[in-house]
Amino acid sequence: MGIGMEIGAQEVADHVARMLGEGHGLPVTRDGAVVDVTGTGVRVAVAEPETYMDGRSVRVPIGVGHPSWDGMFAWDQAVGIGAGGRHPVAEALEGWAHNVFPVFAAPLLPGSDLGRYAAAVPITSGDRAADVYYGPLAFRDFGGLAPGLRAAAAERPPTMVLVEELFGGYALPGRPLWMYTFCARMPDGPVTEVTLHNGDSSGSFAHIGDHLPWEGHGSVKSWALVMPRPAGHGGPHEDGGHMDGGHGQGF
Repeated sequence: MGIGMEIGAQEVADHVARMLGEGHGLPVTRDGAVVDVTGTGVRVAVAEPETYMDGRSVRVPIGVGHPSWDGMFAWDQAVGIGAGGRHPVAEALEGWAHNVFPVFAAPLLPGSDLGRYAAAVPITSGDRAADVYYGPLAFRDFGGLAPGLRAAAAERPPTMVLVEELFGGYALPGRPLWMYTFCARMPDGPVTEVTLHNGDSSGSFAHIGDHLPWEGHGSVKSWALVMPRPAGHGGPHEDGGHMDGGHGQGF
């Protein structure tokens, strides 16, 4: 599964197809820069990657789609940093497969080993009920990150705070809703990015990581997928999915 130094969207998609097919046993076909998980409706699209730092860092736009989502894809910006001779795209895709794709695999690809990385948590508010699939947390430590941050974030990740606030005070659509959060403390100050259904909602939720014991410099990023529950459906058991993923993926 080697990756050449010069790589575009179709080459990235080819690597995604081999990773999901050969690496995780999913039936896949590729058409250009789109990978189809045969017979499931799940599709993975890749846009042209952007390179930085003289090619040592890459940002790969990669989205997951399903026919019930009216043609929309849930887009992530997977970032990889090459080290030790490893291609940055390989690092970006490994992070995406471990930290992002599981929230979609859990409800849409039952039986997939990737789905086991997500934690399924039921949530209710009034007459609304949904199952929330949280992906493993992705940390980056830029120096001196507080030891207790990982445990605190695993207990109550910023994305969980976001979901709770959305259910508590917003009119949510009766269809799946995807989101991810990126919270960091940098030398020039705090950074909070909230992407909700592919749109930037950072301004309304800049506080969602304030409960964490920040010290030093670093970041935490995590995904969630909210699946509205049909009336009378009990939902999945709240299982022990792994929210503290510890992988290096992030912005």
